[in-house]
Amino acid sequence: MKADTFARLVVLDTLVEAEIGHLLAHRPPSVEEFREGVAGRVGRILAEIDSPDRKIANRTWSALVDFLAHLPEDDDGIEAAALRFRQSLNRVMERGVDRHDLADPALWAAALEALLRALTVEYRVAMRSSGGRDLAPPERERVDRLLDAARRAADRMLWHADTGRSDLSAEMDRLRFAIRYRRLPPAEVETLGRSILRLAAKYRPSTISRVGAFVLRQLLGRRDDGSKPKSRRKRTRSERSPERKPGRAA
Repeated sequence: MKADTFARLVVLDTLVEAEIGHLLAHRPPSVEEFREGVAGRVGRILAEIDSPDRKIANRTWSALVDFLAHLPEDDDGIEAAALRFRQSLNRVMERGVDRHDLADPALWAAALEALLRALTVEYRVAMRSSGGRDLAPPERERVDRLLDAARRAADRMLWHADTGRSDLSAEMDRLRFAIRYRRLPPAEVETLGRSILRLAAKYRPSTISRVGAFVLRQLLGRRDDGSKPKSRRKRTRSERSPERKPGRAA
């Protein structure tokens, strides 16, 4: 699984959790509106996943459709269905990401970037619909969940990072205060988000670094599969072909 695919699934999980939380706290007359809203929002995220991870997107979509199709009306049933969906999504992610990858700062840098981009979009929409005042419950739920998930992703990224811990943590705190307590304009929040992304960019893998790793493996005399390349034995005089090169006298 590519890091960008993992990041999109983290955003998807966060938004579905926000929608379920709002559904349980503010029960609508029918869950049909909930189904349509989740399917549309999550469908756009899955549509951004391209090959070779389309199978992952398809499995996630199947799990989501099954969750929405069998969503009951009572709170206990909704909670049980949500837990089953989370288990299905965890299985999908565990197939593509092993424990070693989860310790890679680059993976969480990708998740942080995706969460911050989704957060700034949701915050702008929420502020526009509320007129800059208190956010409406569904928008506030999405913003708060994305904000908390972004903070967790930043912490996971910095667990194994050597430098930049204090600067990025301070910027994340500023972003939290700006959104949760000060309700700063969306333009200022986006500026804070870009500042965090610049600090986190050094943890993202680059094409140059991947090429460098390949060249280093070749210099160390190892193939991609970990085996040593076969050495070419120099032929002796008796093993050489008796044929003479063209253009040389017999």
